[in-house]
Amino acid sequence: MDPKSTDKRRLQQVQTQDLTESRINDDFVYWLKKNGSNYLLVVLLAACAALGYNYWQRKNVEKASTAWSELGQAEMPDSLERVAKEHADNPQVAMIALLSAGDRRLAQLRSGEEIAKQGDTPAKLFTDESRKIFQDAAYEDYLKAGEIAVKLANGNKQQAISVFLPTIFGRAAICESRGDFEGSKRLLDEAAQLAGDRWPSYEKLAKWRATETLTLATPVELPLTAQLPTPAPTTPVQVPTPGDDLYEAALKEQAAQNATGTTEPAPSAEPTAPPAATPGQGG
Repeated sequence: MDPKSTDKRRLQQVQTQDLTESRINDDFVYWLKKNGSNYLLVVLLAACAALGYNYWQRKNVEKASTAWSELGQAEMPDSLERVAKEHADNPQVAMIALLSAGDRRLAQLRSGEEIAKQGDTPAKLFTDESRKIFQDAAYEDYLKAGEIAVKLANGNKQQAISVFLPTIFGRAAICESRGDFEGSKRLLDEAAQLAGDRWPSYEKLAKWRATETLTLATPVELPLTAQLPTPAPTTPVQVPTPGDDLYEAALKEQAAQNATGTTEPAPSAEPTAPPAATPGQGG
């Protein structure tokens, strides 16, 4: 084979390869010019979304931590209700806060003290108006806590029974304090039906309280004064008083005893030793 023809063929191959690579580079540069900015924008958006998600997740963790911390520090019903309102987007915290607020308001209603005694400051008792305000607030707290519990359980009351049943018992107690015994019995019947055989202790408690509610609803008639039995007459005991003969006789007897010295018994004589035996007697 002719060396010149071989070199010529190789040169043609190199030139063809260079043209192909140059065309590819031109096509890539053209593609970058046409679509590069769009793809770069997509990459930047994806990076920003990832950073934003991480920031959002970190803020949610911080917010949840703050909510639980404030719940642990709240003691009064008003502060618990404030925690539930400010952290309504955290249903677990709101539910527990409302349930605790209802329990504490109910405890205050049972004690009869709106503000407990503190040191030398006496307790402030409920008035009719303040009692009604506390009753309405406690009932609302129990109602909202039960609604949140059922919502968290996707509408299944059986799954929310550990929270939902206490809210029913609390509302029934508020009805009793209002004197609405029929309303209390309806709630307790609902609690007994909801508990069923799965929660026998709750069912037994609900039925017992419903029975006691009926007892409270039955008015107790007190007898009139005219209907009370007349007590049997008793003989009065005569007590000596100055001027009575018995009193004067007792004074004279006491004076005579003091004069003769017989008020106290005379001391008995000491025993004497037996006489000594004379010689010649005995042995």
